[in-house]
Amino acid sequence: MNNAKYYNDSLAHDFEMFMPKEKKTSAEIVKLPENKRKKTAAKGRLRRSLSRRISIVLIIAFMLSAICAQIALRVEISEVNSDTVKAKQTLAELSGEQTRLNVEFERLISYNNLEASAKALGMKKMDKNQIVYIRVNDSNKAIDSNGNILTANNE
Repeated sequence: MNNAKYYNDSLAHDFEMFMPKEKKTSAEIVKLPENKRKKTAAKGRLRRSLSRRISIVLIIAFMLSAICAQIALRVEISEVNSDTVKAKQTLAELSGEQTRLNVEFERLISYNNLEASAKALGMKKMDKNQIVYIRVNDSNKAIDSNGNILTANNE
């Protein structure tokens, strides 16, 4: 400590004695020259601008992929809708064809057509003289189309 200054001045005004002492560290702080500071600051700015550019490119790529996906889905939906319309048209055509065939079928099997076809084949309506009755004995039995048992007693 330099005590010479205390002999020349009054000790009452020397407040340095009461100030906290600075701790000396073993590691020395190395100050970079201004050029290196500027270079590191420029590198930091370059990294930030590069990261911003990369994030912007990624955002644009994501948006473009989303737009392409939307377009692909809309194309798929329109194809399915056109297939549905074609199927409905085919259904309408087939329904009309079915109606036409049913009308033609009814025309072919109508009573008048059957009667005309039978006459063309030489057939005629049955007369009373063509009916043949069968007599059965008591021991003979017959079953009619309804499943009833017929005997000579219950003709």
